[in-house]
Amino acid sequence: MVSKKWLTWIKGNDKVIIQLLEKQSSNLVVATNYLAELVLESQKKNICEEKVSLIKNLEHEGDNITHSLFTTLFQTFVTILDREDIAGLASAIDEVLDYTEGIADRFLLFKMRNPTDHMINLSKILHSATVEIHLVTKILKETKNVSALIPHCNNLKTYEQQADNVYRNAIAELFETNSNAIEVIKFKEIYENFESSLDKCQDVADIVEDIVLKYG
Repeated sequence: MVSKKWLTWIKGNDKVIIQLLEKQSSNLVVATNYLAELVLESQKKNICEEKVSLIKNLEHEGDNITHSLFTTLFQTFVTILDREDIAGLASAIDEVLDYTEGIADRFLLFKMRNPTDHMINLSKILHSATVEIHLVTKILKETKNVSALIPHCNNLKTYEQQADNVYRNAIAELFETNSNAIEVIKFKEIYENFESSLDKCQDVADIVEDIVLKYG
């Protein structure tokens, strides 16, 4: 049976908003895939400036999508609470993309030639988490069964926990084995951006869980 609350919510929000959320998350998945490839490839060759440029272009595209989404959102009749849910979701997705671009940019600026296994692992976890985010937006678009969102929220939390463990081990190892202060600063900054990006993925899960509680 379709929830009346869900029907009220979806009726009050123009479908364009949900379509833009899906487009935003799809753009993010492409960017994190490029980042994972960039981190892995930097072990074997010089940083691919073209790939960094592609990620930057995706970040700019993400900004444009987010701007369109907010413009549409605030021109559409919704309750204040619903508006906050969508705005929070869009903002969190946008911030994941910002951190993704920031990591790629630092790989280029720092001329990274020796990414650690931790960085490779974090890049893979980040990409997997963004795939879950995209699946969330697809469900929001395609189905009225909001309970279907819960497994993806759980997966996002698992990825965040995995990343947190990797981050802690990476930082501990960094200070134990590296006496080069400049290298420590560079590596720590990259690790922190990975950690922040996964924290924002966790924010997506939290917001979606709130939506499920309201409209499930």
